[in-house]
Amino acid sequence: MKPTRMHYFYAQNWPAWIWFALAPLLCVWIMASALGPPPDFSTLGAEAKSNLVLLGFAWLLGFLVAVLLGWFIFGPIYHYRAELNGAPFQPGDRVQILVGRDRGRVVRVAEVWDWRGDLRVALGDLAGRKGRTIDDFVQVIKVTDAEPPAAAGAASGAPLNGSVR
Repeated sequence: MKPTRMHYFYAQNWPAWIWFALAPLLCVWIMASALGPPPDFSTLGAEAKSNLVLLGFAWLLGFLVAVLLGWFIFGPIYHYRAELNGAPFQPGDRVQILVGRDRGRVVRVAEVWDWRGDLRVALGDLAGRKGRTIDDFVQVIKVTDAEPPAAAGAASGAPLNGSVR
């Protein structure tokens, strides 16, 4: 399966970034409209200070509401996106990494922690690293159309050990 723009959109966690930016701003906008016309901020009098404090509390309240509601809103959405990416994953599955320094690499799944939604992929000998933990199932996509190199050689009739017939 070839990754689409939506795969990358969710893998880079854009819905959460947008949510945590817009929800507090919405609360600030509601508070500002409830307070009425803005006072003169050039002198920073008592009324201007109280408006700024109230707007700051509105932003904080909006952020806390975004955190609390975000679990219920984004949990099912990200779970559905993970299923579209091929979850649940099993050790040995071939996946393509969508984000980070190894973006675009096709690797094998080494370990899966379903209860956390995390997995560890085996990076091989390329960088001398043992593996990398992927924080979310939406950050990888299962590769189903590519065959492993050994299976491709066996299917073509070529000897696997490199000898000549």
